[in-house]
Amino acid sequence: MIICVCRGLNTAKVNDAIAAGARSPAQVHRHHDTTINCGKCCETVCGMIREQSGASCADERELVAAE
Repeated sequence: MIICVCRGLNTAKVNDAIAAGARSPAQVHRHHDTTINCGKCCETVCGMIREQSGASCADERELVAAE
């Protein structure tokens, strides 16, 4: 299943990153040399992290104010 449409991350890729120690959406993206784009995947990724590792998820999204 596709988790991040913007960057093409599927369940297997997210699981690989979590198995390698990723504990936030940003770390999952870094593991695959991508960045968070729209952020809609973050909630799902955090749920997967909690489910698989039992760890809390550090959601590191950065909000940028419009000028």
